[in-house]
Amino acid sequence: MVVLMKNAVKINYDDAAKSPDQLLRSMSSVHPISDGIPSQQRPLTYRWFPSWRFMTSIMLCFCFGCVHLMNSNMGMAIVCMVNSSATYDNETYPENAAPLLDWSSDEQGYIFSAFNAGLLVMLFTGGMADKFNAKYMILVSVAIASLANFTLPWMAPISVYWAIFSRFLVGFADALLQPAMNSLITRWFPTSERSYALGLATGGRQIGTLIIIPAAGALCSQTEIFGGWPSIFYLSGFIGVLFIFSYIFLGADKPSKQSCISDNELKFITISNQSEDVGKKRTERKVPWKNILKSGAVWASVISLVCHEFPLMTLIMFLPSYLHDVHHYHSTENGILSALPTVSLWFAKIGSSYLNTWLQKNTTWKKDTICKVLNSIGSIGLGVFLLAATFLDNEHAWMAVLFLCLSMASAGLHTPGCQLALVSVAPAYSGAVTGFTFFFVAVSGIIHPIITKMIVKDRTAAEWNLVFYISTVIAIFPIIIFNVWGSTEVQWWAKSKASMQQEPNNKKMSKSSKASSSPSIDSIDMA
Repeated sequence: MVVLMKNAVKINYDDAAKSPDQLLRSMSSVHPISDGIPSQQRPLTYRWFPSWRFMTSIMLCFCFGCVHLMNSNMGMAIVCMVNSSATYDNETYPENAAPLLDWSSDEQGYIFSAFNAGLLVMLFTGGMADKFNAKYMILVSVAIASLANFTLPWMAPISVYWAIFSRFLVGFADALLQPAMNSLITRWFPTSERSYALGLATGGRQIGTLIIIPAAGALCSQTEIFGGWPSIFYLSGFIGVLFIFSYIFLGADKPSKQSCISDNELKFITISNQSEDVGKKRTERKVPWKNILKSGAVWASVISLVCHEFPLMTLIMFLPSYLHDVHHYHSTENGILSALPTVSLWFAKIGSSYLNTWLQKNTTWKKDTICKVLNSIGSIGLGVFLLAATFLDNEHAWMAVLFLCLSMASAGLHTPGCQLALVSVAPAYSGAVTGFTFFFVAVSGIIHPIITKMIVKDRTAAEWNLVFYISTVIAIFPIIIFNVWGSTEVQWWAKSKASMQQEPNNKKMSKSSKASSSPSIDSIDMA
């Protein structure tokens, strides 16, 4: 062991001119390779299940689920924690119930906006994710969100400002999580798998919503557990604690730090990502902000993602209130129906992400084309079905829920669309680009609930329809913007000089490899 340590070679990912064998030998200083370096062709594929890539995507899904349920719980909880919510229709309010809060419509808007104010910090945390350990950032993120949810029930009755501060902390937690996750995905997954990995990971948001909204609806209707609405936040915080303990043992910042990963899987990941220079994330290198700000591909992703998130905010934050005000659903029924559009979003996100990966491998379509087609379908469906729901009154409530499900399902196609482009244009700077993008998402998120609460004063159908009209117009913008300026190709300023010089040779090698379809020795028994 001492001899191996003395002979360890320091990894230099800048040296993109190294052959795969040389790269693997230098990599072995971080993660020893027991079977040596055979001279045959390196593995081009490695099974998805079971693998540590699959486990990583599942843990990220769990993580997103925790943080998002600690965000979306307020959308349902506020229906039964505010005095004007009329949770107990024609009944005497129970003595053992938690106190109802006298929050005005404007104050409720500030509470929802506080989450997005916390997201503004992502402009700074984005660069951190490219330099510091993403695992620790994820753990700190969930810990902060859990703490905020545990303290909200006994601080909110004291002052509305405590509730606003608690929501700000949950937003700050998400500001740590999103860039850390995107940065981690570029280290763990080859380009061909990132769409599916991104779909699985971000699908945790919908799973979190599916868990908390029905649960919140049931907890709202009782007073035996913590007096009613406080139990929603205690449940959310407890789930976050469960994730922290599991991720401490199962999570890893990058493949070479995962002690249980197989040699063949580590080789597959390293060889697949060697041209992206993502291994230098710990070094002191400057983020090319000038190039980022001048990049049309980056701005197309920014605008498209903002236009995608704005309508989703309407459906995620205010769907329970909309169903209560317009279609007169009560707490338990409201909670179940509010979860159905989220189910649709989850299935569409997973299915379209897999479809993106399948089309790349089994058709001649370019990656750019697949991404733009899926994104366009998503934008059209999101806007059209959202608009269709405004033509229905409470006598056709079931059809309104159906249209909202179809609208959310369409939104799922943005994951292999503009969201995939976000992690593809500059993998080595994915954290910084993510932070830059979600800064604008956060700004729109601050404006959105304030505008919504300004419009919805009397909670009439006409007021809610106006909110839906605005969301519809915004939803269709990416059809033009992303198709003209969007891209999933790695931008020239995000490539190392050596990798740019090697591109002509790589194209020749790819053509020759397609001509000879003989399997590599390492790919045997991996399917």
